[in-house]
This record gives sequence, structure tokens and C-alpha cells, in this order.
Amino acid sequence: MLRLFGLAAVVLVSGCGPTAPSEEQKRKDAADVAAVEAMQKVAPPIKPIALQPITLAEIEAKNLSGAGCSFSTTSPAQPLVLALVGRALIKLDDHIDMLVSDNGGTKLEAGAWEHYMGKEYTLTLKRVPGEGKAAAVKSTQYAGELVVRDAWDRVVYSTQGSLNCGA
Repeated sequence: MLRLFGLAAVVLVSGCGPTAPSEEQKRKDAADVAAVEAMQKVAPPIKPIALQPITLAEIEAKNLSGAGCSFSTTSPAQPLVLALVGRALIKLDDHIDMLVSDNGGTKLEAGAWEHYMGKEYTLTLKRVPGEGKAAAVKSTQYAGELVVRDAWDRVVYSTQGSLNCGA
């Protein structure tokens, strides 16, 4: 009798196990996954940024000098970007952020590069065609452009100014 009860229990339990999803359920699951993926790809509204000049005191205190290029809109002593060998520095919300050079791109002078990448932003420094003029000792000043893009490759900052390159 106990044996018969055990056999009946096995038969009943085996009918309660997981079943393969139907084709309709598979299509519904695939549609749900596609909807979630589409929502994740939607970019938030563009949030323009305001770069702050990096002061001479910050450059000296953090030892940020060396060969490369700097970009400024007013005075070379107040750069918005320091493009040094292998990295570029920008100041946002009173904090200096570092971006790394894209060494597969176009090289500027003095070890600087045209394109830099960071966690939240990428930046591009362009030298406007034309001759530069001698600036400080071992330094040349060019007309230049700066473009900063967000993680969705949208322009969040763009300006023209001076690109100063040298040792």
C-alpha cells in the first residue's frame, strides 16, 4: 500500500514540474527584453557645461606643468584645457577632471593630441589652419577650437580661442 502511495506521489509531482515556454511566451519575453533595452538607450536631455579656468596656483600646487598645449579664450595664464603628454585636464564645478589621450588620433605639438576621452566627456582641440605666432619662450600660439561632448556624443560646450603649444 505504501508503495502504491509513493508511486502515485511521484506521478503527481512529475506533472507539477517546469514546462517549456510556449512560442507565444517566448515572443512576449523577447518583446519585453527589447522594450527594456530601447528604454536604456534613450539619452537624457542635453546638459550644457561651463568650463572654469585652471588657475596658475592650481597648476603649481598640483604640478600640472610640462610639455603640451593649453587652450584659453581670454588669457593663456587662465587655460580652460591643459593638454599634456597622455592626458588633458579640465575644471568643472571647482574640480579638475582628467581625460586620457586618444593616441590613435591626430597628434598636435609638444606631445598633445587632438582628442581626449574621459568617464563623462570627450574633448577635441583643433588648430585652425594658419601660421602660429611666437608666444612665450619655446611656445607657439595658434587660433583654435574646443568642443566637449557628452557620453551620447552631443556637444555640451564649444568655443574658439587660442591654442598655446610648447615645452
